[in-house]
Amino acid sequence: MPRLMNETGCTAFARPLSSPEDRAELSTQSDADAVIKRNNGARASELSVSITLQGGDRALTIESIDIEPRTPRPTAPLDGGLICEPSAGGEPKIKLHADMDAATPVFRMSRSKGSGDTPYFRDNAITLTPHEQVPLRVTFTAQRGYRAFELVIHYTIAGRTEKRVVPAPEGSRWAVTALNKTYGSVYEGTIGGPFELSDEADQCGREPKPVGC
Repeated sequence: MPRLMNETGCTAFARPLSSPEDRAELSTQSDADAVIKRNNGARASELSVSITLQGGDRALTIESIDIEPRTPRPTAPLDGGLICEPSAGGEPKIKLHADMDAATPVFRMSRSKGSGDTPYFRDNAITLTPHEQVPLRVTFTAQRGYRAFELVIHYTIAGRTEKRVVPAPEGSRWAVTALNKTYGSVYEGTIGGPFELSDEADQCGREPKPVGC
């Protein structure tokens, strides 16, 4: 099952977070999960997820993990609301990256554009012995717009080809959006503390540079 990495980052929304329920939860809690889930938020700029692959009773080989976008190209970034929170995460065995601004996003080892890094599963497969566990860290980035997608594992077991759709982390979804210059509402969190409504309308000081800056 995938687990959302607990890292510093922001979550964007299609609408401002202006309801009394949202404002009350953010002002009294350090955990924004309920607000994010209720308002269908998407990770801004970068979505990092920890996935543990586990073998069953028989050995199997994962031939590929495919990214299936729901739109041919990124659409406009979500610009209704923004929540930013600080935290930290661990270190997995295999780290893969996907540029969701690409027409056909695929997993690569390198995050540097123009590096010539080939798709990871073009030359690699992941073989699991019975009950073996292999942790992955997969990171999806967006600097141009919003993209929702599905994640599908293709594998072979006992000579048969199978596939499985990977469920999104609990309370989240497979989606990432570029940061936008301005939002209808912006909440900033502190470690162990609640979120405060920010009066900073221009987000151009964030990295990577938001769309419109």
